[in-house]
Amino acid sequence: MGIDQQTGSTSKNQAQRQVRQGTGPALRLTCRIPSCILPPSVRIIILFNPAAGRGRARHKFQAALEVVQRGGVEPEVQESRGAEHLCELARQALAEQPDVIVSAGGDGTHHYVLNALAGSDVPMGILPLGSGNDLARGIGIPVDPRRAAAALLKGNSKRIDLGRAGASFYGGMAGAGLDAMVARYVNERAQRVRGRLAYAWGVLRCLQAYQPRPLEVRADGLNFSGEIMSVLVGNHPFYGGGFRIAPRARADDSLLDICLIPAMSKLQLLPWIPRVYRGTHLAHPRIQYLQTRRIELHSPEPLELFADGEFMQELPVAIEAAPRALRVIVAQ
Repeated sequence: MGIDQQTGSTSKNQAQRQVRQGTGPALRLTCRIPSCILPPSVRIIILFNPAAGRGRARHKFQAALEVVQRGGVEPEVQESRGAEHLCELARQALAEQPDVIVSAGGDGTHHYVLNALAGSDVPMGILPLGSGNDLARGIGIPVDPRRAAAALLKGNSKRIDLGRAGASFYGGMAGAGLDAMVARYVNERAQRVRGRLAYAWGVLRCLQAYQPRPLEVRADGLNFSGEIMSVLVGNHPFYGGGFRIAPRARADDSLLDICLIPAMSKLQLLPWIPRVYRGTHLAHPRIQYLQTRRIELHSPEPLELFADGEFMQELPVAIEAAPRALRVIVAQ
């Protein structure tokens, strides 16, 4: 979902440019901090997005913060005013080299914070306060904020992979075609519904007007040229609030999982949409699925690429796996 429903596209585009300026392609993979990294003297900076979860994040955040404080830790809390400000806060926090930088918000919030931390030794904690919370779900962090806070206190750090499109990273799923259209619709228009229901509603609304788009796909094991409904490039299985669009994906296997849905009629596609929740849609005879380290997407038409619910760029794009690019705190 979008990071801040009150932030316009101009601010988000500026944030994307700042992300690119703050992260280069080289990844430093040295590790200075032991796996159990929360001693009593730990210094935690929490970057909180109050607009997450359709503006319903503050109550959840207070409950999670109380769990952290009861654990004997008094974190520094900094509130963001939008995507651009969040990028600035994340870079400033990294410069201070605390023990942990916590992203408190939805998947859009985590998207901008992880871009600042990618390649560093400072681990990222996650308090899931959004509508979808797919990053937490995909890497084994409880989606309940209080349980996630408890995991933050007792958890271990590990390195996970990221996806990289150009100079920007993403943690979960990137997509073009119908997927990107749905992401924009949910961010801008589906304000009264959340999570899986918001995504499902967005699919049904967008599918009415969507026409298949021409796309060329180049990857090891796949060369495709034709019209598509959607193509998704996953770092972990989940999307849209728990749908298993890439059911074989893992965030620590150094691979990207590709799910390509070719052009088909709406009557052919609709019966399969509920099966995405269980990950059984791969049984469809026309859906193509593979794992690869790098993929290129080209189209003669202007197609958008969204990742983690955020606009990234227009095609063409080369997406590659960035192995072990981010340190995160996960549940034991």
